[in-house]
Amino acid sequence: MLGVGPDDGWDAVRLAYRRLIRELHPDKAGPGATARAAELNEAYGVLSLALGGTSMRGRRPMPGRRPTTTTPPSPRIAAHLDGPDRLVVDAPPDEAFTRLLEAAHAIGGVSYVDRSCAIFEVVVRHEGEAHSLVVTLQPREAGGTEAYCTLESIERVNSPSPEPVVRQLADALHSPWLSPPH
Repeated sequence: MLGVGPDDGWDAVRLAYRRLIRELHPDKAGPGATARAAELNEAYGVLSLALGGTSMRGRRPMPGRRPTTTTPPSPRIAAHLDGPDRLVVDAPPDEAFTRLLEAAHAIGGVSYVDRSCAIFEVVVRHEGEAHSLVVTLQPREAGGTEAYCTLESIERVNSPSPEPVVRQLADALHSPWLSPPH
């Protein structure tokens, strides 16, 4: 799917993925390419785990070898749902963005990231269908960060409530990998 061979290393996989995902972005290839982008994200995620790539949990492979150590988990941060489409994270926007992006990799394939305006898109499977989850972050006056989430079906006109997918994102944010051992 990525056009790489069994002897290609992580750098070749990453470059092939970036090239293809740019070609398949809905703004460039149209909405019909989104299902193929979801498949591409899934293939990239599998290879990332197999090769220890940097897209998953901060690991970087040694050239020609699997990694022997991993990056220690990030400290736990508090987060809670505030309505069906909003997640409140008790962290400054830059830290919340990084941590939510890590959690997004656990629930789907991240297909778009723009740090300059604190927005990212994740292609997720929900109820057997592909959906686009767009997360936009805003600082709160009282401290912390609000993550506004919209969920749109890729396969049909009507979209479900974003709440179950936002809960998945919150659960991934609190997963054992993203929090320290007890």
